[in-house]
Amino acid sequence: MMEVPQNVDGGTATDTTINYGGIQNVNGGIVTNTTINEVGEMYAWGGSVSNTIVNGGYLDVGGSSTIIKNTVVNNGGYVNVLDGKVKNVEVSGQNASLYIGPAGYNMKPVISGAITASDRGHIFLGYGADSSGADITLNSDAFLQLNNAGMCTTDCLYTLNSLALSGGRVFHSNRGWNTLNLSSLSGNGDFYMYTEVASGKGDLLNVTGNATGAFRLFVQDSGVSPTSDDSLLLVKTGGGDAVFTLGNKGGIVELGTWEYRLKENNSGSWLLSPELKPAPQPDPAPQPDPAPQPDPAPQPDPAPQPDPAPQPDPAPQPDPAPQPELPAENIKRRISASTAAVLNMAAVQPLVFDAELENVRERLQARKMAGRDDSLWMTQYNTRNNVSTSAGAEFKQTLGGLIMGIDRLSQYEKSSGTLGAFFSYSHSNIDFSRGGEGHVDSYSFGAYAGLQHKSGFYLDSIAKANLFDNHVKGRMNSGGAADGDYRTWGIGAHLESGIRLSNNKWSATPYMAFTGFTGSAQKYALSNGMQADVDTTHMLRAEAGLGMDYRLILSNGGELQPWLKISVRQELADNNQVTINNRDRFNNDLSGMRGVFQTGVHAKITDNLTGHLSAAYGDGAGVQFPWRVTAGMSWSF
Repeated sequence: MMEVPQNVDGGTATDTTINYGGIQNVNGGIVTNTTINEVGEMYAWGGSVSNTIVNGGYLDVGGSSTIIKNTVVNNGGYVNVLDGKVKNVEVSGQNASLYIGPAGYNMKPVISGAITASDRGHIFLGYGADSSGADITLNSDAFLQLNNAGMCTTDCLYTLNSLALSGGRVFHSNRGWNTLNLSSLSGNGDFYMYTEVASGKGDLLNVTGNATGAFRLFVQDSGVSPTSDDSLLLVKTGGGDAVFTLGNKGGIVELGTWEYRLKENNSGSWLLSPELKPAPQPDPAPQPDPAPQPDPAPQPDPAPQPDPAPQPDPAPQPDPAPQPELPAENIKRRISASTAAVLNMAAVQPLVFDAELENVRERLQARKMAGRDDSLWMTQYNTRNNVSTSAGAEFKQTLGGLIMGIDRLSQYEKSSGTLGAFFSYSHSNIDFSRGGEGHVDSYSFGAYAGLQHKSGFYLDSIAKANLFDNHVKGRMNSGGAADGDYRTWGIGAHLESGIRLSNNKWSATPYMAFTGFTGSAQKYALSNGMQADVDTTHMLRAEAGLGMDYRLILSNGGELQPWLKISVRQELADNNQVTINNRDRFNNDLSGMRGVFQTGVHAKITDNLTGHLSAAYGDGAGVQFPWRVTAGMSWSF
């Protein structure tokens, strides 16, 4: 055992154990059967070292003349190869590592023989190292990391003689574009690769000989769209029965706007490509079995005929002209999760505007039922929207907010009028169906006015402006982030007219209304490189409905006024454009008819204090709100 530094400059050293704090410097000679325990160190910069066991210790290899053979690296052990020749290494254990440094500074390590990693052992293969004679085996979640250490930025080549995987993993460097050349590939395992199809670049697995087994490719690209539907080669083999599949969620890779899939061609290659399939042909209609026919009556033998005169051979006919194959028909491509995130956020703003507007509408409704001169009021509101558009937006929005206002009710000879102002804040959490989420903070202010004639006719108007702070936290299918932040403005107005028909305690109010909203256009970028261009967002809605309420006077002087309202809303705006990566254009169309049911109760608590509760449900034209609830108070003075 050795616990003090030992120098080997010539001669031999055998059966040495290096314990905690011990150091052996090998500059020449022959060293065999050495055990390096935890925190023990060997520096081999010359000579020959064989049959070494690294148990949590450290072996440093340098010097072009150094020869290292038959090394075992156990859990916690670390072998650092900067130069020299290394042959036959076993790496086993979660923290066991073989680091083969990149070539440079007049150093070029040579790795050969059987290099095996098991039980989550690590092998780091540096760019430029000579590993063409290495037969690497990765077992039990062991991995091989291709490491260029920034020395190569494109077309980085790594070569092995053979690679056998049994649950092992191979990670390509995320710097530059890497090609892993193999004479043969076998087993089953995973490859982690990077691509940039938009520029025609990506990692490549090139097997010059046979490839057998089953392998998954985990591919990460960016949010930048290719300028065409060209494919990108990921795997090329010289033969064999190997099967490659995409390990990404759903078996797809996001390439900017769209999703791509792995496609095998007939030459042993696998490419990232838009999915294609032949145009389907309908099955022929089944034909009924023919009805049975009676046997024909027997006929006499025909009279013999003379042999016909010989005929000349027919003139040869040319081969028919080849018919072109039916073109492949594109499967309807699905947008990427990043694209869906952009479309989701673009569809949210009119929904926020409308949820806030409903509270002001209810305030004007309450003023028609009862009210005093001047009032301060506030309402807390929450709503849920489930949204789906034909463009591909699909999300669930949960919105909560608070609105505060002040208004005055004025009495005239034949009518009464309400004039008020308000401010509101709301926060929306948007859950993207394809992964990721978004948040919108909305700040709004506005004014409203209402005029009601004694005959029951009324006219209400609301004007409102919004500031939206939008936060996108999308997730690519590969797990990468697609984040972005942007700010937009919006303005809108609401106009409603109807007649309130009262009969003692009952009232019925048929009405018609129009609502409009415009949100500002905005260009922004996601963190994965995707460029989003959201055009001006519009909402234009016509509405017709019927409201009913009943006034109930309590024995203590209080009042309850339950109400309900049923309406049909027709969304007219059908052109809300979003452009992705300056190339692909989508229309977030939420036009169509919606039905809405609302109910609530107003309560007079004292002469100066009232409260209200309400709930609503609506569905249609791509938007369902399963619930919308509000609660508020009003203080008159």
